[in-house]
Amino acid sequence: LQQKQQSGILRVGNGYRLSDIQAERDRLDLYIKTQGYYYFSPNYIMAYADTAIGNHEVNLLLSLRKQIPQNALHAFKINQVMVFPNYTLLLPPPDTTKSGTYNYDGLLLRDTVYKFKPRLFKEEITYRPGSIYSSTRQNTTLNRLINLGTFKFVKNRYEQVKDSSSPYNLNVFYYLTPARKKSLAAEIDGFSKENRFLGSQLSLNWRNRNTFNGAELLLVKVYGGLELSFADSLKKTSNYRTGVEASLNFPRFYVPFIKIKDHNLYPPHTRFLAGYEYFRKQLFYSKNIYRLQYQFAWKETSNTEQTLSPLVLTYIKSGKLTDTFAKAILRNPAYLANIYNELILGSVYTFTFNTANPFATKQWYFKGSLDAAGNIAGLVTGTRQPRQKTIFNTPFAQYVKVDFDMRYQKRLPNNFDWINRILIGIGLPYGNSNILPFSKQYVIGGSSSLRGFQMRQMGPGSYKPTLNDQRYFTVIGGDYKLQLNSELRVPLVAKLTGAMFLDIGNIWTKDTLLFGKAGQLKKDFYKELAVAAGLGVRFDAGLVLLRVDMGIPIRKPYLPEGQRWIINKTGWSERNVVFNIALGYPF
Repeated sequence: LQQKQQSGILRVGNGYRLSDIQAERDRLDLYIKTQGYYYFSPNYIMAYADTAIGNHEVNLLLSLRKQIPQNALHAFKINQVMVFPNYTLLLPPPDTTKSGTYNYDGLLLRDTVYKFKPRLFKEEITYRPGSIYSSTRQNTTLNRLINLGTFKFVKNRYEQVKDSSSPYNLNVFYYLTPARKKSLAAEIDGFSKENRFLGSQLSLNWRNRNTFNGAELLLVKVYGGLELSFADSLKKTSNYRTGVEASLNFPRFYVPFIKIKDHNLYPPHTRFLAGYEYFRKQLFYSKNIYRLQYQFAWKETSNTEQTLSPLVLTYIKSGKLTDTFAKAILRNPAYLANIYNELILGSVYTFTFNTANPFATKQWYFKGSLDAAGNIAGLVTGTRQPRQKTIFNTPFAQYVKVDFDMRYQKRLPNNFDWINRILIGIGLPYGNSNILPFSKQYVIGGSSSLRGFQMRQMGPGSYKPTLNDQRYFTVIGGDYKLQLNSELRVPLVAKLTGAMFLDIGNIWTKDTLLFGKAGQLKKDFYKELAVAAGLGVRFDAGLVLLRVDMGIPIRKPYLPEGQRWIINKTGWSERNVVFNIALGYPF
């Protein structure tokens, strides 16, 4: 304890605070419980204060109480581990002496109907007979069992062995109440997008929470939705989508022929996903979208999460075109880029850090991702093919994409919150691709971006999209993105919060293919940054947060140099107000 106390909360020169003393006692108690002392309590640690030295100083002495129960002074070992996977409060307490209890890797399992494979508990329960009791192992086991998602309730109990020959042993019992194995649910979702599309979606979700008796989750989803635009240039535009998606989630690393062990606080997950979606842009065209994904997700701590998708396949095949869109292509062949078939075969890695403490005065959030496509496909096709390489007669995309999302939130006096965000996106198309695929391009403007500009009405660079661009392009995007946001949130009354914000940013392209030199990234890119500011209100209804922001552009990069700052122009605010209605915070 003396060695552990040297790195403790109480330090020479600190102010005398009772809360620090209590926190130090709790810290030492937590450490002691990791060493086997099951019956120890922080109340057994006494703090003696000596104020006789004067000069407004005090000497503190931490020591154990003189009268402590004998059990609290001894480390305990685990004698037996009993698991009841089908426990329910509706039945009498299970009798461990009856048949149906069997031993698997040191665990005594009471599963008469064999609903769960014993390997599941071998992987999730960290105790074995002879193990030293540890609060860390206890919390890890409970957390992993809860996060499996197949048990409705999880609890455990310790019982001291009543044997004089081994008085310092414990039996541990795990009572697991399974959730309903299969369920069917209907969901209606309302949503808003950065491009000022509002919509709703109806989905039917069928779940099997124990597909192969190892807590595997099978989810089949059928959905259909409608999106309507409230942007001035797209008033008569609507999107329809219908699709089906199936995913199978394993609560472990699942790699064929390879076994990967883990002992983290949270169980890892492996997900296989397959999906199809039919998308129709009214009056213009339709698309068929196919997806396959193989993904790992794991958390080493409560603050970090990582995902790795070694295989991500997206195939987008265009359907029928309308006469309206065909005529638009004749006027501007660049619109053909909307209906190119896309084949994206790559890998994605994502790392997320989040302090996630609602009571902290400072909070940090970081998300970084690496998305690479076309490397393996390029090796398979070799160098003998013509410049446009194909797989099954479809050109495949080649690019590397890196994204950073950094946020900082500080709690100010009077419950004010100041939140800042930096977004940096870099896409490097190469080989088979002159630009990023439309589904991977960066966009700017809208309710979670630059709120003084509507999506499709600005960028890339100093390019100003025409009305036809806004109408016919799937996205008006770029290969690079820089975005800075700052927002001050102020409590008003009850569940209503006000906000003041400042947004800066733009997107750029690597090539001049679609938007010419005006959209291309240059050394003096900072001259093409757009600036917007505004006010907003948020209403927190509990399950949903409704947000209304009024944004006003201050600097328009598509105007001639020297005229881009418009804040000093007469009537600039009345003519440029953009209202954004959305669900949830912008960041």
